[in-house]
Amino acid sequence: MTPLDSASLVAARVSPHRSGETDMQGGNSVAGWLSTTAPLWPIALARIVYGVLWWQQSKWKVPSDDFGRKSGGGLWYWVQQEIQYPTVGAYKDFLVNVMIPNWTVFGYMTLATETFIGVTLILGLFTRLGAFVAVGMAANITIGILSVPHEWVWTYVMLIMFAAIFLLSGAGRSLGVDAFLGPRLDGAGAAGSRVARLLAWLT
Repeated sequence: MTPLDSASLVAARVSPHRSGETDMQGGNSVAGWLSTTAPLWPIALARIVYGVLWWQQSKWKVPSDDFGRKSGGGLWYWVQQEIQYPTVGAYKDFLVNVMIPNWTVFGYMTLATETFIGVTLILGLFTRLGAFVAVGMAANITIGILSVPHEWVWTYVMLIMFAAIFLLSGAGRSLGVDAFLGPRLDGAGAAGSRVARLLAWLT
């Protein structure tokens, strides 16, 4: 092998482009900076920590306390704060006219949703679905809590941002069940199964 061959081999290994792609100067429509890839495991570690955060948040939604209504704490306290300091008037109306009259039902829904997010992200099981639900739940919390005094807005921005990263990256395919499930679903999808193609995307 000549020195030129060796140099070409090294360049091919470190190139940020995928097979068959060239940079913009080469005339390819795929922007190199959009196709650059990185190891997935650091994002997977962040996914697990983020999942633990949601798991811990679900633990103080306590059914025996009627989710805080009996003691005045927990979820009840924070919903009352959102009502007292509304960011969006329509959201306050929803809390007062829909959530409060059906408090126990919404308490269980909140507990189930946060537990679902925590489990899917910690295990890396159907991670995109868990991350999608997390984006919605984080946005819901942000709208409610944004105007409450002494709350730091960037906390909630990051709550949404991390979920969006996990949704777009498929972070469960490293250090997660999706690493085993995803390729099998990909194969079944390629063989013609529409259900497998849908489930593969959720990983």
